[in-house]
Amino acid sequence: MEITPGESPLRQEREPAAAAAPTDAWNGPFAPKIKPQPIEKTWRNDRDPTRRRATFGTPYPTREIAIEKSDDLHTKLPTRFEKTKRRSVPGVRFHLLVPNLVFSGADFHECKFHRPDDRGESNVSGSTFKDCTFERCMAGGTTFIHVTFEGCAFFRCDFSTSEFRECQFLDCTFTECTAENTSFVATEVDPNAFLKGSPAPAYNYAGAMPEGEESAAQIADDWVEVRRKLAAQLLKSNTEIHHTAYSDSGLFELKRAEVTARVKALRTHPFKEGIRRFPVRVAQVSAGWLLLHATRGGTSLARLLLGGIVLIPLYAAVLSSSHVKFMNQDCRLHSLEPSLVLQQLARAASLFLAIGYTAFSGGRLATALLTAGAVLGLFWYALVAAVVIHRVYR
Repeated sequence: MEITPGESPLRQEREPAAAAAPTDAWNGPFAPKIKPQPIEKTWRNDRDPTRRRATFGTPYPTREIAIEKSDDLHTKLPTRFEKTKRRSVPGVRFHLLVPNLVFSGADFHECKFHRPDDRGESNVSGSTFKDCTFERCMAGGTTFIHVTFEGCAFFRCDFSTSEFRECQFLDCTFTECTAENTSFVATEVDPNAFLKGSPAPAYNYAGAMPEGEESAAQIADDWVEVRRKLAAQLLKSNTEIHHTAYSDSGLFELKRAEVTARVKALRTHPFKEGIRRFPVRVAQVSAGWLLLHATRGGTSLARLLLGGIVLIPLYAAVLSSSHVKFMNQDCRLHSLEPSLVLQQLARAASLFLAIGYTAFSGGRLATALLTAGAVLGLFWYALVAAVVIHRVYR
């Protein structure tokens, strides 16, 4: 199928079903038995006016579906297409009055899940959405409690200022969503998938901006901090439920966001803390970058072990061509006899692991070489310790 620029991938996947659908899902052969109720307009804008949201320009629904019992899912929603066995639900606001509802095989388009009650709160509780798609849907400002999303896909949906308490996102995908100031509490969600699918909404800032509005560059800068806060929320949430894989992924994403934020601050305000602090800040950014890439943010020993496996033979080769002595014996390797090679690797390992430094001797150049190897080993130890500490206390 040919992809039209700017068209929703979810809509492209549903094209065969959509072609068979009536122009208005609420009238005709697929219409529900009970029609949605008109909403008395109490708001000023007809469309989402906030450009920082993925749903910018999406029309606000003017009809509402109140689900008061499980049977309402069959009588108040459009019927399923015969071929795909899916139902299409466009442009309505949902008022979910009971828990334990199960939505399956439904495609929600430009729907709204923010519906304040008499206390001004918007809540969705104890429901399950299985194999559903959400396209340009508005879920911002809503508290989701014990809600499960299984095998769902979200395209340009907005979760801004929402709170997810003890929810689950199982095998879900996210594309160009926004989640500014979103809170996660004891919720299972893949940090990598969520953050990858929540970039800065640059798509809303194409072309000339109206006077007084932020530019795409400003939004990109703001999103560095938005991403850092979101990564911290995802780490905390997955740690609370002891999901070690997602916890590690969340820590990696948080460290990456922190490094990005520090690099941005260093570039934009290099002497903010004074010229004397500049080298210290550069060192902190460098150390953070190394920790991020050498240990995946303090979550993996694989790269460190691989680095040791590579560095020890390399250092053995350097010792073999130097004037360094080990316990007054020349470290030069005059043959490739296996026993001599193993002996040289053992010497290099003892130096790299900083347990045999005093047994080596040599001139100035040799001392510099030995010191560099020992310092590198100590730094390797520090990185290993960071990973071990994280694994012990996670």
